[in-house]
Formats: sequence, C-alpha cells, structure tokens
Amino acid sequence: LDRRPPVSDVRTRMRLLLQFKGKTTEVHADSADTVIAAAHDALALPSDEWRLKIVAKGKQLQPGASLPALAEGAKLMVMASSITAVERGLTSRSDPTVRGFAAEDEAASRRAADTAGGADEVSVWCTSQDAEHKFCRFEPCTWQSFGTRPSSTTPHAFEARKLLLRLATDPAVVGIMRERRYRVGTLAEMDPIDDRLAEKMEGGGKRLLGYNTNHGMSIHVRLRTMDLRGFEAYPSLVDTLLHELAHNEVGPHNDLFWHLFAQLKADYLRHHARLAQSGALFSGASPLQLAGVAEQALLPEAAGSSAPGSLTRRPAPAGV
Repeated sequence: LDRRPPVSDVRTRMRLLLQFKGKTTEVHADSADTVIAAAHDALALPSDEWRLKIVAKGKQLQPGASLPALAEGAKLMVMASSITAVERGLTSRSDPTVRGFAAEDEAASRRAADTAGGADEVSVWCTSQDAEHKFCRFEPCTWQSFGTRPSSTTPHAFEARKLLLRLATDPAVVGIMRERRYRVGTLAEMDPIDDRLAEKMEGGGKRLLGYNTNHGMSIHVRLRTMDLRGFEAYPSLVDTLLHELAHNEVGPHNDLFWHLFAQLKADYLRHHARLAQSGALFSGASPLQLAGVAEQALLPEAAGSSAPGSLTRRPAPAGV
C-alpha cells in the first residue's frame, strides 16, 4: 500500500512555526483556515472555548483568506482569548473607580486650567493681569509638600492659590509688570520647611522668604508663617515679590539691585496713591487700605514724585 500523503498536501502545504507562550509548535497549512484549525488542534485550544488571533508579517490572518507570501518555516505569533472571559467583559459594567481615556483627558485639561494664570479667576482686587506681561501659572503648596494636613490652623492650598492670585492682580503689581515688561512663568508658594532650599540662604539663621529661578522662569514666595498657622502679612509678601521681581534684571545683591528694589517699591506705593486720590475702591476699600500700605505712603509725595520721600520707611530685605 502507498502510505505517502496525498500529492496535494505535499505540494501545497507549507511548514509553519506557531509561537505561543514562549513555545514553538510546527504545523502544515495552505490557507488561513487551515492554519487556524491546525493551531486549535496543535495547541489544545478547542475552537468552542478559545478565540485565536494569529499574526503573520504584522497582519492578522482572517478566516477564508489566503495565506500571505510566507517562506517555508515562517514564524507566526498566536494569541488566545477565552470566549467566556471575553463575553463576561463585554457584558460587565465598568468599574466606576477606574477612569477611562476620555475621563483622563478631561482631568488633565482641568489640571492644566487650574495651574493656568487665573484668567477666569477674580481676586479681592477684581482686576486682571496684563495680557502679555504677567504671571503665567500659579502653584500653591499642597499638604503633601510640607507634611501637614490642612486643618483649622493650617490654610488649605485653595487659600494659598487665592493669595497668589491676589498678589498677581494687585493693580500696582500689574502696573509694574506692564511698565517693566516683566513676564514670569510661574508664581509659586515656597515650601516653608524645604531643607533643600537651605543652601540658598545668605548665612546661618536667616529666614528664606523667596527666590527667583533663571531671571523670571519662576518665582517662589514663602506665604505661610513658620508655624504654618496662617499667612504672612500681605505687605510683607508684596515686599518679597518686588524683591524677587528685581532679580529679573539684577542677580547679585549689589547697589544696583537695591536701587532697583527701592524704585519698584516707590512705584508700587505711587500706583496705589494715585488710585486712592482718584477715589477708586476695590471690594469697598481704598487701595492703600487693601494693600496695607496706608502708613507707608504719603499721598501728596507718592502720587507725584519718585523721590525717596514717598516711602515712610525703607522696606527690609527679603528673600534671595
């Protein structure tokens, strides 16, 4: 008896290697259907329980299709899915605690809006920043940063963001930013107990109140008191901000720097004095009262002169 396989099998079927779970299995096939059937048999995966995905040359073999041009001994990748598991996944409800791609995109957009420059937010000044010369982003510290959960004595990051917005939209600060053509990437709250900033302090025992990175790429201001029970006084925060803005132009603390800082403070008081003389009110209060500088500004001099006499006291140095 002739036990050789049929002539059609010898001439048309080719030897293929199926790779599945790190193992290689040899089969002979002449079409996509025979490859799929041979894979079910060779891998012991019944067709009524498993769905196979067989990939050749980067494309999935489709039932009823012919084989692509493959060389003898070509390798095909096999992936198997349980039909029961697939049907269970299609009929089950999504886990509400796991966000999908659309939800992730929405959350990312929301986070980007939160860190943007407060275009839709309003501070107690009820004013806006200049369209070009402004603080582009705000970054308050979260409790994870300084290790203390918000409580009745520790202001929340929301309150810190409001304070950053108040500083950025202060009409006198807006005027200085516009006149000096300053643009700051990020106005951020400085971590009050970040030891990594100790190296920036000018000698032992001095408090670090703020710092300027790369001439305005970012400005960090210490908002909270040392005991974290509240925020520093607003006029002190303004002094620190003006100090750091001066570093946009001058790096070292030399005579040129201190002259620029004094000029910025004089400009700040003069802006508010002029607003006060015009009768402008912000949240029902005089700008000098809202800024806490009524005692520092002498209205006649501050409104019309840039002489040092417009300052009732010289502001103390702050920050680095």
